[in-house]
Amino acid sequence: MTLQQLQYFRVLAKVQHYTKASEQLFISQPTLSYAISELEKELQMPLFIKKGKKIQISRFGEAFLTYVEESLDKLDEGVKHVQHMVDPREGSIYLGYIYSLSSNLLPSIMQDFYKDPENKAIDIALTQNLNNYIMSDLVNGKVDLAFCTQTKDDFASVPILRQELYLIVPKTHPLAGRKSIRIEETKEEPYVLLNDHSGLRGMVDKVFKQKKIKPNIVMEVEECSAAITYVSMDFGISVIPTLPALDQRNVAVLRIENPEFNRTISMYWMEDRYMAPAVKKMRDFIIERYADPTLLKTMA
Repeated sequence: MTLQQLQYFRVLAKVQHYTKASEQLFISQPTLSYAISELEKELQMPLFIKKGKKIQISRFGEAFLTYVEESLDKLDEGVKHVQHMVDPREGSIYLGYIYSLSSNLLPSIMQDFYKDPENKAIDIALTQNLNNYIMSDLVNGKVDLAFCTQTKDDFASVPILRQELYLIVPKTHPLAGRKSIRIEETKEEPYVLLNDHSGLRGMVDKVFKQKKIKPNIVMEVEECSAAITYVSMDFGISVIPTLPALDQRNVAVLRIENPEFNRTISMYWMEDRYMAPAVKKMRDFIIERYADPTLLKTMA
């Protein structure tokens, strides 16, 4: 049984005339007759009853027609849905990003992208998570574009921005009056750091190792807001990027003088995977508007 046979059957069932049906289908009458005959053989029942030169759909044909129409209508619906997905003016885009980008980069990108009237019908779904989880979502096809700090070479990417990291301490801490500090000065301090699922943690651990510092980690948390909370409660100090929540908590922010305490945020995608036109449109838009040319030169 083929899709073409079912399409032929639906038209013939409505017209109930081989000549008229073949004309509508733009095929010869023998081609139509053969297709219906083969379909009846497979079903082992007559779909039409001959009445002289005319035909009439049988009760078997009427019962079968209901399912054929439902199936073909569902298929048509699927075709329209897929066509919607590949229309560069429509479709859906799935973006994944790390927590620290939720207050500046992503809102700016979204606002600029939707300024173009042609993009108004495009749906954008946002996923916010830790670095490792976002990259996993990219690999598994749950997101189309990922904004994070992954440094592996097995993804296509373009650098977007350099993100400086800061030391935060309780406002009652002796260091709270300082504007800046070298990280070596904190080696005896208790630390509240993000856990191993965070790209930030890996980067901070790497710098500590280079400086031969073994930090006194008293607490590990899931994301930066939690770190800010526990620092404000005097559990320890932490290293995080700048966030709006810093202005609302009882913490002091110090610039870290060590140049290693910054990280590159890049946009990643899977090079060997099909990219819907709407996704490609946004990717190219971001590269044109947001890629950092100084970081691109550094990578070249």
